[in-house]
Amino acid sequence: MQLELGDYRLRKPEPYDVDALYVWKNDREIAAMLGGFNKGYSKTDLAKWVDFHRSAPDEAFFMIATKAEDRAIGHVALYKVDHRLGTAEFAILLGDRATWGIGLGKQCTHFMCDYGFRQLNLRKITLEVIATNERAFKLYRSLGFVEEGRLRQAQFKNGAYVDVIVMGLFREELTT
Repeated sequence: MQLELGDYRLRKPEPYDVDALYVWKNDREIAAMLGGFNKGYSKTDLAKWVDFHRSAPDEAFFMIATKAEDRAIGHVALYKVDHRLGTAEFAILLGDRATWGIGLGKQCTHFMCDYGFRQLNLRKITLEVIATNERAFKLYRSLGFVEEGRLRQAQFKNGAYVDVIVMGLFREELTT
């Protein structure tokens, strides 16, 4: 399945995405904006990662790629899709710095939330954002996400413990 977004498309991850993933997943600046502890990834690890996300039964996972060259620039997903509860967790990574600040993150986030609500019949989407990632926090707020809680000093980034903000969005709260 492929989905079109202007000059970009969302598609399943492919083995040829490993080289791009290797660059992003090992980039300290990008890792500082994301949750989790980054110990570095090998290309072998990332090949397994691609295989896993190609067929994970409880995910809607897509690579973000250019239409013209089919060059991966990031990924976006709904994880832990629970059809019984109608919930999922959202995450996005834009690895190509040239795409930062042009609205692509907002477009992909809106698309995935709309996809979750309309196609997967979700009622709520949650996410976690590092408190120091103000640009992401503002983007999520602009789409209707509401802060539901704060995990104090839950991550260690750039030599300091930082809070993680938990946000949620119900179907009727998604803004355009």
